[in-house]
Amino acid sequence: MTNQDAGGGNRIGSTKTSFAIVHALQENGPSRLSEIADELDLTESTTHRHLNTLCDLRYVSRQGKRYQIGLRFARLGRAARTRDPAYETAWKHVQDLAEETQERSQFVVEDYGLGIYIHVETGSKAVRAGFDVGRQIHLHGSSAGKSILAHYPRDRVDEIFDRWELPALTGNTITDREALYDELEAVRERGVGFNREEHVDGINGVAVPVVRDGSVLGALAVAGPSHRLNGDRLESEVPDMLLAAANELELNITYSSPDSSVDHLVE
Repeated sequence: MTNQDAGGGNRIGSTKTSFAIVHALQENGPSRLSEIADELDLTESTTHRHLNTLCDLRYVSRQGKRYQIGLRFARLGRAARTRDPAYETAWKHVQDLAEETQERSQFVVEDYGLGIYIHVETGSKAVRAGFDVGRQIHLHGSSAGKSILAHYPRDRVDEIFDRWELPALTGNTITDREALYDELEAVRERGVGFNREEHVDGINGVAVPVVRDGSVLGALAVAGPSHRLNGDRLESEVPDMLLAAANELELNITYSSPDSSVDHLVE
């Protein structure tokens, strides 16, 4: 039997509550029953029933009086990250970029209008800003997000902006639609997206799209402190590395796909 949620339509409210508990544990780490109930504005009895069910299914574990994410989620995370073979192909390029730039590098894809970190690697000088694998981000404030949006049709971009709006993530975030349309046009023309402290204060970023069969698959990006990733390093040095990596990745994806053949590789 289904219930209707506040947004209308058929929804199973108890499922939403269970996932809200899971997300709270993900964000806060091991937590007591009362802490979870207070954060989600639930009664302790309701929270306890959901936690018991999640523990029975091994998606939550309990140590003493604290609950935490169960290791069974590890397999689900692995399945999500490998659902497209191209995602796995991107991992080596993310590693190489982190080593070459000594900064944080990542591969980001769009899902439900948000950016999702599929791979994250940190170089020897990287700032660990808390953006780990699976983290969701708004697309309009990041270099990777701009690189992806720049290759979407206008109606898709508008759909994303309507759904998630354009929150000011920092004082430098572009929140005006017309200004963003101009920015995306510039990204499309130069093939590179920039983030000048628009996502996180003190952090600059640069990204390039990864295209497969004429459609954007995701974006390769590098981020670092604004005092280090600036000037020629931001404008040309790192973009050149990213463009080379994206080109190689696109070739690897093309020639490793089931549709490619040895005959196709012979000139």
